[in-house]
Amino acid sequence: MQKGKKVILVEPRANSDNFFSKYMTLPLMGPVYLATILKRRGHHVRVLNENLISHDVAVEGLDCDFLCISALTMTAQRGYELAKRFKASHPDSKVIIGGIHVSMLPDEVPACVDFIVVGEGEPVIADIVEGRITERIVKTEHIDMDKYPIPDFNLLENSSRMHMTPMITSRGCPFDCTFCSVTEMFGRQYRTLSADNVMKTLHKLSPRRVFFYDDNFAAIKSRTYDLAKRFKDSGLNFRWTCQVRTDVTNDPKLVEKMADSGCHQVYVGFESVNPATLKKFNKAQGVEHIRNSIKVFHDNGINVHGMFIFGSDEDDKRVFLRTSEFCNEHEIDSTQFAILAPLPGTRVFKEFESQGRLLHKDWQYYDALHAVFRPRKMTALELQEGMIDAFKDFYSYSRAINDAMNIFFEYNANAIRGWYSKVTLPSFARVEFKLIGTAIIRSWLKQNKHYFEFLQALEKHKQAWSSSLQQ
Repeated sequence: MQKGKKVILVEPRANSDNFFSKYMTLPLMGPVYLATILKRRGHHVRVLNENLISHDVAVEGLDCDFLCISALTMTAQRGYELAKRFKASHPDSKVIIGGIHVSMLPDEVPACVDFIVVGEGEPVIADIVEGRITERIVKTEHIDMDKYPIPDFNLLENSSRMHMTPMITSRGCPFDCTFCSVTEMFGRQYRTLSADNVMKTLHKLSPRRVFFYDDNFAAIKSRTYDLAKRFKDSGLNFRWTCQVRTDVTNDPKLVEKMADSGCHQVYVGFESVNPATLKKFNKAQGVEHIRNSIKVFHDNGINVHGMFIFGSDEDDKRVFLRTSEFCNEHEIDSTQFAILAPLPGTRVFKEFESQGRLLHKDWQYYDALHAVFRPRKMTALELQEGMIDAFKDFYSYSRAINDAMNIFFEYNANAIRGWYSKVTLPSFARVEFKLIGTAIIRSWLKQNKHYFEFLQALEKHKQAWSSSLQQ
């Protein structure tokens, strides 16, 4: 094999207007996998994540033969900027760019980029670096998960800042939600890492806390049973969290096994408390499923992080308060309220683009925190303000104080009866989340004042244009 190349892989930061990105101390797995593959082949590799290193990468000063950039839609423009600056200062070095955004829109990538990877990069990264692939656009196939190496986080600069260890044990999703780009990128076939290799990875990494990145960790219930049993019997002492759908709670015994094996929190894509929106999203679940799932998780001592999306064509201005009230009524531990993001490659994007409803294609704002399209039953400004109102209603000092008081009174009432073990809800974590969330929202609003002004200007322009037509 030829002499080892110097390769630096970069995960760009989001726009500074995405205030929440400051708290993103977990990396994408793609760059770590690619770096591990290249290291095994004798190349000299570093992975720089701009969120983890807490400063912008000065690409002009990098010493490498290849700069490899992995970008999401909201980080694509930052990725293009890094590519241009690097190529200007390193004309003889090569730039590779990949990730879900450029896989959907390869034609928009700047001309300075030498290689565009469309699809999963693991099968082709070594062939590009070692010169066996020379085409600019490289289309790849879905690979067998068991061909992935165990990720080497030592290659990731400042990996000690990660508050938990990320792992991925599957790719693809058997469902087909209209707003999701996962199936377009990774397919509807659910590909899994074997249970033996999951355990091999866990024993190698020996983590204290694990976040399974799988888009749906429990898509195959029998596999989840097997993994939970192996976690319990492994001798490893770790707590874990994962992303699931409500359907996992159709089997309460499985949830019990998950909790017994160390699962302490789940991220659940509830999406909406509006039945018409759930149908519009092709979500294959109802509001009753959501209610039941929260109860089953809580009955097993698992915290629930509920994820909701505002702005479907079936949503009106009532949806915001209804959603936050639902979350408080059912004592969801933490929430993530998002604005529908029409990401390239999704049916929602194609629909909105064809209807002329996109406000702009400034990708840095396609982060599910900014309104970037015209909703059907409200204005873009009302959608933006409504999301913030929902956040403010759920994450507030008054609700945090109320939860803390409930803990105090419940503890004392149960202590009198000798029921110390039954002090469960609301949890102290919920109080902490609400205190932290309140501060984050205030900072985000200050950071994004200009975007509200942009939406206000659009609304005034629309009103002025409408008035001129009527005259």
